[in-house]
Parts: sequence; structure tokens; C-alpha cells
Amino acid sequence: MAPIRSTLKFFALSLFALAGWIKIRLTVRPTLIILTYHRVLPADHPDRSCEQPGMVIAPELLRNHIRYMKACGATPVHLDDWLSAQATPNKLPRLSFALTFDDGWRDNYQYAFPVLNEEQVPATIFLVTRLLDTNRTFWPEQVLKLIISQPLPPDAPEYQWLTPFLPDQQPDSAPLDLEQADDVVNRLKVLDDAVILAHLERMSALSASKPRKPLSRVILNSGELTEMASSGLIRFGAHTQHHYRLNRVAEPAALRREIVDSLTDLDPLGAEAVPIFCYPNGDITGRGEELVEQHYKAACTTRTGWNPVTRNPFDLRRFNLHDGNSFNNLRFLASLGRGIV
Repeated sequence: MAPIRSTLKFFALSLFALAGWIKIRLTVRPTLIILTYHRVLPADHPDRSCEQPGMVIAPELLRNHIRYMKACGATPVHLDDWLSAQATPNKLPRLSFALTFDDGWRDNYQYAFPVLNEEQVPATIFLVTRLLDTNRTFWPEQVLKLIISQPLPPDAPEYQWLTPFLPDQQPDSAPLDLEQADDVVNRLKVLDDAVILAHLERMSALSASKPRKPLSRVILNSGELTEMASSGLIRFGAHTQHHYRLNRVAEPAALRREIVDSLTDLDPLGAEAVPIFCYPNGDITGRGEELVEQHYKAACTTRTGWNPVTRNPFDLRRFNLHDGNSFNNLRFLASLGRGIV
């Protein structure tokens, strides 16, 4: 059965890749492909051991994607430039591609920016503004580090909130592997972000007396933003202040802070700050949509797909790429092909 399944998977992959190739070749009306990334890390980087696999791509794969899109005749563009030209489609190339990076990871500066400089390709980085210039990070990474690095004490009260989300709903005598830990993170998404962060802060306070390794910075700082902005290649959009999923933010004032004030936070970046919003986790709420449309000129979703020139700018479709779904041209094309169906 295994060889049959493998053959069927390869056949399906090839069909999607063919669909992507045909779409690229036959596209006539101006169309935009948005390639989306999160973390950019070399294969031997230690952060890979405690990061969700769907969040990471190697720098050489990023370079391959750029070169492949160019070889297919696609023109690299700033996302906001393409949006500004939507009203006059005769000024747009037949096929364009834009790069976006979500969250504002430091490795975007360390490993992605040199590739973008080398290829002279622009990109938009969506920033979680209140994490900039800090040593803080997102709750999934905190949870992964916690449950991968050590077995959880079965009787410690500060760990009990995690128990219902663990495999078999109980601590094991060994740390979880990355796949198991990734499943735990996905199950935790039934909780509010603020609730999860409060649990983690409580755990940190209870263990404050134990010697701990100082946290290293994983989010961009002001100096790195300024250097990238001065290149003319990198522009910055808003991805909320704290990366709270907006469908779980009930208080109107808090929702406004996450959406509207995160744009204000970008003011020091001057002209390189663009009024484009990116929904955390793709979660959208009615009032949130209203605020976004009142204060921004466009919004990126997590919906997969191609963007014809007629696309609603507040419903931009993207392709989330990582090592697993784009490690060669066949898989990369197949990822694009899936966006057609």
C-alpha cells in the first residue's frame, strides 16, 4: 500500500504543479502572486529545534523562489505600488509577484535581507509593533521551548493548565518531539491569546528563583528597521500591536489599539511605513474589518490564491511558503497550483 500511496501523492503533486505552470504561462490580465514567509533560518540554526515547521524556510530556498519567479517572467514589485496601480491596470505587468514577511522576526534582517539585496527584490514586513526592541516573543514559541526542552512535572500546579492539550492529556516522562509539540500549539488556539500569555507569565514568575539562561532577542529592533528601510527595498505594514487574534478581542478599545494604534506605531519609519494591514492567524471579525477599511488601504489574509487586478484590496490572497511545501521547483509550483482550485 505504501508504494501506491506514494505514487498517488506524486501524481497529485504533479497535477497541481502543471496547473500552476499553465496558469503562469496563460495569465493575460494583470495578476499578482504574493509569496509569504515567516522565519528565514539556515538548516543548522538552533531556533529550528523549537519552531513550528510551517513557519521556517532556508535562505537558499527564498533565493530559489525569487529566481524561479523571475525566470517565469514575473516582475517583482512593492505590494503597495501594485495596489496603487490597480486603478490603471494598463500600467501593470502581466504577472507580478510581491514578497511579504509576517511578524517582524530578527532573522528577516539577518538572513532574508541579504538575499533581497543580492536579488534587488522588494518586500513588505508586517510588524507586531509592541514586540519591537524587546526580548519578548510569541506564545507558540514560548510553549514549544517549554515542552520540548524538558518533561513537564506531573504534580506542579503551574503546569496544570497545559495538561488538557498534551498527548493523552497528561505529562509524559520525556520531552515532546517537535511534531507532538506543534500539535499542542494548534490545540491551544481554542484559548484566548491573553489567557495563554497570562499562564506563561505566571509560570515565569513562579520559576523566577531558578537560574535561567538570558533570553536572546528574536524580534527586529529600531536600528535594523532603519537600515532595511534606507535600502529602498523594504517597507513595513502593521500586524497588530501584540499579535492577538482579532476574533478573540472582545473589548472595542482593545480592538482599536491592535488595529489602529499599530499603524500609528509605524510613524517613525516615515515613507517606508505603508497602510497595509495583515490579519494575525487570518482571523477576521466584523468590527475589525470595519476599522481596517477605515484606516488602511489594503489588508492581507491567510486565504490562498492568486490576485487578479479586480481583487478587493482588503481581501488579498497569499501563498504561505516553508521548507516542507517548496523545497524544490515541483513543490513550489504545486503550492501555486493549489491556489487555483
